[in-house]
Amino acid sequence: MRTEADSELEAIAGIARSASRRSPLYRWLHARHDAFAALFREDRPGWQALAGGFAGLGLLSPEGRPLTPEAVRHTWWRVRRDVAASRREVPPACRRDAVRTGPPSVAAPESPVTDRAAPGPDADDVLARFRSKVNERSGRRT
Repeated sequence: MRTEADSELEAIAGIARSASRRSPLYRWLHARHDAFAALFREDRPGWQALAGGFAGLGLLSPEGRPLTPEAVRHTWWRVRRDVAASRREVPPACRRDAVRTGPPSVAAPESPVTDRAAPGPDADDVLARFRSKVNERSGRRT
């Protein structure tokens, strides 16, 4: 059942797509990123054949000409970069697959530096041996 709000949203989405700075190929690849990436895991298709296939789907360059293999390859690189960046930016708690089990935990404040244990008496000896070994391996003799 379609509502008036749905048809209004579709109309606005069409306007947004037509005014987008992204090419139809970019939008096509972005919408199907995971499935298209799976094709590359199975077999690496040729860019020339892909360009012809996209032209057959009606996806053309911004000038209305058939896509070149290089344009398809570069567009795919941009889509992959953008999808990877968008997936890194989403905090885990905001992802749909995140499971919430309660309120977010608050980390306990760190203790001041003065509360930390002082190095043991052997620490200076260990450091001296380490420096000696580093100097020996680097060719320095001190």
